[in-house]
Amino acid sequence: MFRRSLLGVFLLVWCSGSFAVEPLTLILLRVLRDQMITSSVQSLVEGAQREGNKPKVAILPPPPYVMEDSKLRALIDEGFVHLTTAQRDEVFSGVRRGLADPKNAHLQPMIIQELALKASAVRQAHERLNNLSYGEKKAIAGQAREEYAGLSSGERQQMIQVLQSGIAPIPRDLNDMMLAEFARVPAASRTQ
Repeated sequence: MFRRSLLGVFLLVWCSGSFAVEPLTLILLRVLRDQMITSSVQSLVEGAQREGNKPKVAILPPPPYVMEDSKLRALIDEGFVHLTTAQRDEVFSGVRRGLADPKNAHLQPMIIQELALKASAVRQAHERLNNLSYGEKKAIAGQAREEYAGLSSGERQQMIQVLQSGIAPIPRDLNDMMLAEFARVPAASRTQ
């Protein structure tokens, strides 16, 4: 699911200005939906890990590739500019825990590489969206409202939560425009 989010963000970055705004809106909605799914799956996995039997701790030599905390922090801060400081701290802690887990020792280079690729893609997508004109952002928000009206009430609530939390990799002004547009959906349409 997270790879779909990354692919959506990546496609968003490579969209040229000559494309219609509607495909951009659909990509944004897919990214938001995929992020909601990823968050749900991640919380389920973390809960299952906490409840499961604690594995025996193996003493392993230090991994051959270790990224300094300052470099990891800079990668997260520069790549995920749309997140608040507290959210970036949470990402940093989560990545640090994942890298410290002995089960992931052999995966550390891949984890860091994947994080770097995602951070770069998210940063580029954010910059691309941030460079859109006010009119283009308004059009995207309007088209997002039309798509939002067709979602089930549960999906709509999750979409609102994602936008309100600020975890979607979109500029704050576009995020606020989308929230305002979603609020314009008639109540009868909201209770599907």
